[in-house]
Amino acid sequence: MASATYSSPAQRIGRIKGQILQHAIHTSTVEISGEVYAQPVKQGDTVTFRQVVPFGATAANPNTFSTTAAAHLIQEGSTPPVDSLVILDTTVQVQKFGALYGYTEKEESLGEDDVPSWMREQLGERMGLVRELIYVGALQGGTSRFYSGGTTRLTTDEPVTLNLVNRVTRSLAANHGKFIRAAVSSANKFGAVSLQKTYLAFGNTDLQQDIEAIPGYKARSDYGSMEVAHEMEIGCVGSVRFILSPDMPKIIDAGAAVAGTSNLSTSGTSADVYQLFVMAKDAWGHTAFRGLNAFKFNNIKPSQIDKSDPTGERGYCSATFYDAAVVTNAGWLSVCEVTVSALV
Repeated sequence: MASATYSSPAQRIGRIKGQILQHAIHTSTVEISGEVYAQPVKQGDTVTFRQVVPFGATAANPNTFSTTAAAHLIQEGSTPPVDSLVILDTTVQVQKFGALYGYTEKEESLGEDDVPSWMREQLGERMGLVRELIYVGALQGGTSRFYSGGTTRLTTDEPVTLNLVNRVTRSLAANHGKFIRAAVSSANKFGAVSLQKTYLAFGNTDLQQDIEAIPGYKARSDYGSMEVAHEMEIGCVGSVRFILSPDMPKIIDAGAAVAGTSNLSTSGTSADVYQLFVMAKDAWGHTAFRGLNAFKFNNIKPSQIDKSDPTGERGYCSATFYDAAVVTNAGWLSVCEVTVSALV
């Protein structure tokens, strides 16, 4: 006589509802360094920022200026020469961004999961990444560029080095760039270190091992009681604090040949090139319209009947926002292109 088995008779359900597993979530980083320029609504989509160029500088090079005290001497009975202001305008056009998910009435009525709530969660995380990519895209257009071990992207053949860090900080200082973070003294405990005034650097997490190998590197764990600039901060070299994210840009196979080097390469022929953004205060910013500076979420349920869906079959979840990023002072932003070690 045949015995009943797990598959005979067939299971009507035969499945256990497991827990909802975690998924990868983007962490925004560069936005902590940008200024927020609030704008009024109903006055157009184009914003023009204006700055006065210091005396002795030019609109093409507004951060370095030259003059003498002798040029400002006033002779008895003489009127000094009349000077005029030099104005520099920077224009940016605001864009609208968004995404849309859809679901059916049957899913809402009979489905076992709360899919619309997952859609809203995904929209928030997705729009956060989109906004970060907008900001990174603006930073990538910076004109003050440094190449580790080379003079172009095609000749870049070295990782982050102390020499590169020093070249960048020298450039920022020469352009009168201000530190973003103030000096901090060490905590009163063994191994704690003090930090000088610092700029902020943002790059890919693949850079971490090479940064940690730079002479004079101070780990985040040695900061003492000082608060870090960002949860993804790993440490400091000289006057630069490094904040890393796996979502920061890299350009595959874009550098020098890897033969005879330890550089990472996707193809095994040319080095992968990573971009590192080092910035001073007020280097860049993004616009925010009063009342429109946050994400706008909508959930149109299938029960909202209209002529495009007279039987209420479809529902939608959406998110939109307005934004635009702009580099307001190119001399206060350094775009570095480097390789990373292969770690083999």
